Amino acid sequence: MKFLKVFLVFSGLFLNATVANANDKICDIKFAELLSEGLNSHPSITVSKKLILGADLQLSSAKWGYYPTPTIDVSRSSNNTRTTFRLDQPLWAGGKIDAIRDKAKAQKNEATYVYAESQYQLIEDYLNTLQKYLQAQDKIHIMNSGVSQLKSIMQTIDRMIVAGELSTADKNLLNTKIADIYSSLEITQAEFDVAKIQFEILTGHEVECNVSFAKKSIFVDNINLEELVDETLNFHPSLKILNAKIEAAKSDVDFAQSKLWPTLKLRGEHRKGALYDSDSDTEENLIYLVLEMSTGAGASALSNIERSKINVLKVKNEKLSKEKEVIDRLMNNYTRFIAVKNNKTSN
Repeated sequence: MKFLKVFLVFSGLFLNATVANANDKICDIKFAELLSEGLNSHPSITVSKKLILGADLQLSSAKWGYYPTPTIDVSRSSNNTRTTFRLDQPLWAGGKIDAIRDKAKAQKNEATYVYAESQYQLIEDYLNTLQKYLQAQDKIHIMNSGVSQLKSIMQTIDRMIVAGELSTADKNLLNTKIADIYSSLEITQAEFDVAKIQFEILTGHEVECNVSFAKKSIFVDNINLEELVDETLNFHPSLKILNAKIEAAKSDVDFAQSKLWPTLKLRGEHRKGALYDSDSDTEENLIYLVLEMSTGAGASALSNIERSKINVLKVKNEKLSKEKEVIDRLMNNYTRFIAVKNNKTSN
């Protein structure tokens, strides 16, 4: 979550936006409130929350592996039936149960970071849409002002034509310029409408107000780029997701290695009935130790270990690639941020 704050350093210009109607009156809904609604109700956020819930249940299920496991077995021959009630308590499993639990923990962490990444992406989508919205709105305002000025000039030209000081060609030239502005205005209006539709899709409801920008400075005087890079590498949700995947892959290695070891169980058993004629038909209660081991066919256990180790290296390399991608994007954003800051300072 901390990385979201770093991300908003470059995006804070847009978070100062408020919503106003066409009469320039301030509405009750502000951009921050619309963003909050999206972070609570957007489908990507809802799905991410469900993933966390599912991962929680999976972790709870994995923890039950340390507790006794009841089973019931009913066997029947042509003449007899035997019922067996069994309770197995793992005493030592060679790391199998620990590996399953650790993988469930890693998957829960991954689901949590997927949720954070969904928030990050949604905020970025909001800001990109708002930027297009405001830019189109400003262009429309500038073009309308330009048309008004040209129409005012047109009145002057009409008077000068009547006075014989200018020709009709001068008026036609001005009409051409006005027509060109109207053409650009139509395109810009379409951009504005598209941005508004995108904004409504993100917020989940119709936006009846225009978006205006509160001119409040948010620029930080000094940004330590080295610290910014460190924080990005430590808190970026995409990298956190890959960290969790690495832990899950390591758990797969532990589980594969545990197949080379037996499982020791304490078993309590109650038998009732006889399956064969030679069996005793009396009920009996037994408590005994069970040692189980299955490595699979041939050398499959060793192959699975090597395959799991390769998967760990694969995910680690994916993380290195993602780190480069994240830092490149951070540098681009930082460069844009400094350019905007310097431009506002010079003005």
